[in-house]
Amino acid sequence: MDMQNLSRRRFLLASGATVSLGALISACGGGGSKSGIARVGLAPDLAKLPTAEVTDVTLLRTATSLEYNAIFVYEAAKDAGYLSGDAAKLAGRFQADHKEHAAATASLTEAAGGTAFTDPNPRLQSIYVEPALGLIASSDDPTSDVLALAYALETLAGATYQFYVPMLRDKALRGAAMGIGEQEARHAATLGAVLNPARLVTSQGLAVDAKWREEGDASLFYAVPGAFGTLAPVQVTLGPADSRTTVNLETPSLNSMVYEYLDGE
Repeated sequence: MDMQNLSRRRFLLASGATVSLGALISACGGGGSKSGIARVGLAPDLAKLPTAEVTDVTLLRTATSLEYNAIFVYEAAKDAGYLSGDAAKLAGRFQADHKEHAAATASLTEAAGGTAFTDPNPRLQSIYVEPALGLIASSDDPTSDVLALAYALETLAGATYQFYVPMLRDKALRGAAMGIGEQEARHAATLGAVLNPARLVTSQGLAVDAKWREEGDASLFYAVPGAFGTLAPVQVTLGPADSRTTVNLETPSLNSMVYEYLDGE
């Protein structure tokens, strides 16, 4: 074969490859299509989240939002008629406590220079509370289920205050958080006794049979362990008997904190 023709053919092949590669880069590159239709490999710019610091105000606003989650659940249970008698009285008392806690944390928020938050935590409400109430509405035993949900929320609230104590910069706020957290934990302990009256809690936080109390051991009583309780996710199983569903409630993380910039959304 003529060497001149061979060189010319290679040049044309190379040129063709260059043009094809250029077309591919143009189609998949950073430039957008005039039609507005995204091409293969073209990703839209991601919206950046605002930079937000977890301050004392953020923690107080988040704590207040949890109080409103509990208030919402007790109110929903009352409106639906899930509770009666002593259970209804207990729920009313706990709801009143949460209203006091919400007022206290809101006042502390304003004293710290922030804007008080007066609604349920948006993320927890949408991914935990509302689905849980939907399951309870179809339950064979809504009374037990709503008490179980209340127990989970009270446990979650106590764990949240416990978690926030070392995070608060103002030492005076730590004492307030400990006081409220202890009350939330006592709510949980009381509801636990209602749900399972055959169990007691020792001063070491260990559950034992009720018959031990009858034998005269004065160290056995319904109480809260000195360290509040676990910080692990709280599980609650709800819904109809043939399709019970387990919901995991976790203490608020960074994506469920109630930052002040959320007020403008």
